[in-house]
Amino acid sequence: MMRTFVALEIPHGVKQQIRALQDHLKELPPLRQQPSLLRWTNTRNLHLTLRFLGDTDKAQRHQLQNGLAALAVRHAPFSLTQSRLGCFRSWSNLRVLWVGLEGELEALQDLQADVESLARQVGFSPERNRFSPHITLARTARNAARPVLRAASEHLRRVAEDDVSHSWNDWKVSELHFIRSVLGPGGAQYFNLVTCALPDDI
Repeated sequence: MMRTFVALEIPHGVKQQIRALQDHLKELPPLRQQPSLLRWTNTRNLHLTLRFLGDTDKAQRHQLQNGLAALAVRHAPFSLTQSRLGCFRSWSNLRVLWVGLEGELEALQDLQADVESLARQVGFSPERNRFSPHITLARTARNAARPVLRAASEHLRRVAEDDVSHSWNDWKVSELHFIRSVLGPGGAQYFNLVTCALPDDI
């Protein structure tokens, strides 16, 4: 069995911009005072997940690889860019901090819907939550003190509501990736299993 997911890779330049945003947020007073409050996503692991699959056996991986190749050719490349900060579950009960996306979202939604349909055909249960395009910046530490976390969340909420303009770079999505995730003491490591190109000539 392998732990897998389907995702879009993020260009190096965009990862560097997101790293700069993470560094900026780490300087907010509660986060500077309690640096272990959030577990920040390592820049090398940044990606846009279209469908987390979890454990997949050899037969499922074969079906997924063939299915992803077949569906990719039905989608043309499209452009995305980052938008404002957001979170799951809420600012008063922070679990995941993310940066949202804008751009050709209809093309993104169509691609994700095809990936979701393929996952169901292969035997995975329907995704419980509606697809919400985002890039995860950080997750709440399991032992985070609630009063300190609430203070940090309030600062993050104000940053999100101020919607400070960033000079984000547009980036072109031209490939779909089937990725293996290996969990370890130093965090997850990702290994690309299959890359499927989105053709320009649709």
